[in-house]
Amino acid sequence: MKPLMPTLLMTATLALAACGGAPAPAGSAVTGATPASASTALAHGHEKFLGSAHSPPQARDFLVYWNKVTPENGGKWGEVEAERGVMDWTALDAAYRTAKDNDLPFQMHVMVWGNQQPEWIKTLSTAEQRAAIEQWFAAVAARYPDIDTVEVVNEPLHDPPSQDDEGGGNYIAALGGDGDTGWDWILESFRLARQHFPDAQLMLNEYSVTNTPDNTRRYLEIIRLLQGEGLIDAIGIQGHAFSTTTETSMDVHRENLDALAATGLPVYVTEFDVDGATDEEQLADYQRIFPVFWDHPGVRGITLWGFRPGMWRTEQRAYLVNEDGSERPALAWLRDYVQSGVE
Repeated sequence: MKPLMPTLLMTATLALAACGGAPAPAGSAVTGATPASASTALAHGHEKFLGSAHSPPQARDFLVYWNKVTPENGGKWGEVEAERGVMDWTALDAAYRTAKDNDLPFQMHVMVWGNQQPEWIKTLSTAEQRAAIEQWFAAVAARYPDIDTVEVVNEPLHDPPSQDDEGGGNYIAALGGDGDTGWDWILESFRLARQHFPDAQLMLNEYSVTNTPDNTRRYLEIIRLLQGEGLIDAIGIQGHAFSTTTETSMDVHRENLDALAATGLPVYVTEFDVDGATDEEQLADYQRIFPVFWDHPGVRGITLWGFRPGMWRTEQRAYLVNEDGSERPALAWLRDYVQSGVE
């Protein structure tokens, strides 16, 4: 590992000081904390985790159901540093504390992406953008020293940070652009991540991978480049409802999961959701979709992208718990299905 540059360490220290220091240490009180031995999480005791995105709308009863934590929006650069040099860690702190105070794995979402990036970075020169990116990595690493998994790049196939639109970042050149490999910017992002997060699992993440063989092929191209430098430790596939419709047989998903698992890297479903206009439709789709991912030997865990109203697909009724706290039938089925595999 290369040592951190002194300027980056100084920047991280200043960023922490500006917003009140590091989050409360593990062991501090968290509302709703549940002793591990008394956990009611659906996958408690299972070799795989079943987690959820964490945000204020999803925080209620989070530990009742889930045993892995990913911040929904709180870890996106544009949310943390909307104003240059002014860091708002509130939502990210809450997700991190929930994980660490309850001995749950924590995934940082996300370091580099082409959405929800700070608007001010588009006004900088390439050199200034590069410095800002390094400062962002250093600040996260300093504040959250025990991250389990770092999602380094999100949606490289569909939403790279190359657009001059709202939240698009437009800083791909600062990371090397396409370069000789066509994906140099991803390689450089992972090199930075390995430097700043030497003890964390480094992940690539993307949507609509397993439903489209060509996307699987292109994704594997990036993964193999990263493997060539020893830069990647895990593969993320999102698993959103729009990628698991009946238009594509679940056999196609299974075959593409096989191809991803053949890399030897663990596969994680990172943003799973199933729409449910009616309870009956949601239940049937959970029964059709979930087992293909959960039972695949290459998949080590699944994270739902929310479970209560207020999640991103609320309009499509993808939530599992109603506003009044009652559980939808798909959740009851999910509990039984997952716990049937606990020895």
